[in-house]
Amino acid sequence: MRTNQYQIYLPLLFVVLLSACKAVGPKTLPADQFDFNASISEASNEQLLMNLIRLRYNEPPVFLKVSSVINQYTRAGAINAQGGINNAIPTGENSAIAGANYAWSNTPTITYIPISGREFSSNLLVPLPPGSLLGMIQAGWPIDLVLDITTFSINGLRDDVARPSARRDADPKFFELLDLWSELSKEGIIGIREENKVYTLFINKNVPSQFEDEVIRFKNLLNLDPTASDYKVNYGAIQSSKAEITALTGSIWEIMLNLAWQFEVPQEHIDSGRTFTPYRSSGTDKEPPINLKYSRDKPEKDFISVKMHDHWFYIDVNDRKTKRNFSFLQLLLNLAENTTAAQAPVVTVPTN
Repeated sequence: MRTNQYQIYLPLLFVVLLSACKAVGPKTLPADQFDFNASISEASNEQLLMNLIRLRYNEPPVFLKVSSVINQYTRAGAINAQGGINNAIPTGENSAIAGANYAWSNTPTITYIPISGREFSSNLLVPLPPGSLLGMIQAGWPIDLVLDITTFSINGLRDDVARPSARRDADPKFFELLDLWSELSKEGIIGIREENKVYTLFINKNVPSQFEDEVIRFKNLLNLDPTASDYKVNYGAIQSSKAEITALTGSIWEIMLNLAWQFEVPQEHIDSGRTFTPYRSSGTDKEPPINLKYSRDKPEKDFISVKMHDHWFYIDVNDRKTKRNFSFLQLLLNLAENTTAAQAPVVTVPTN
């Protein structure tokens, strides 16, 4: 009977001790990576949507980016045991006492860096390079998506501008150009070539007869040399020669402004002067690129939502076009990111 007490306790205590000493990192890494990835993605989307709404209401946007995520685990265990032998006469029962404790802690620390100063200027205020956008087109991104959202004019053909200070309708020829460009690219007639960071749009010399008229029209729309097949692509508002395609691209700030001013907002906010009426594109698709919805109550089926100005603003989970365009805008932010050496101030927040 006396021996059985120790036989019962000691194996249990050793199990606790061994489990406390066991490494936890490799087992927790997959779950942590997934959870933090999902949380950072959701926070990034909410921040972008919030800043779009701020621009819609003439409020300054603020950007924070996650610089690092450090997750520290602590696992500890302890055992104790004591026993006594009773030598009294008559002989009493021997005593045995055993105890164990186990502790676990998880301490994640997330570091945020505000985007400001030179980094703010470089990331948000500098126009996107046309070459990078054409590279995206060459990689398979839809031409109408890339150029309609990012470009305000190509060789004098102007896209629409939504912000009140420079509001204008697009030249119908701009949308005709995008349609032709898409069609000819799908057929392999138009392509993009890059050499030493210089981008060239080329047109195959052997054009199938059924596309000859489209190629002629494409060149006419852009005022290009009809006898040439290679055209340099540059940034600018005015075409300098017929051997050049000049694209006036927007900065992230301008692109966000243009998208934000197409949002629908509560009518009482317009009536009170808090913001102005939205812009409606002159293109064939009257829906705004990002079709933002709003309601007093929290939406049940939302892709992303934020609460501002006593309303919930959200993107419907079933609106594939809006989700695509919103994700593309997030991609443009990453494309424009250029981290400078001056990253202070740094905000580090322990999350427990």
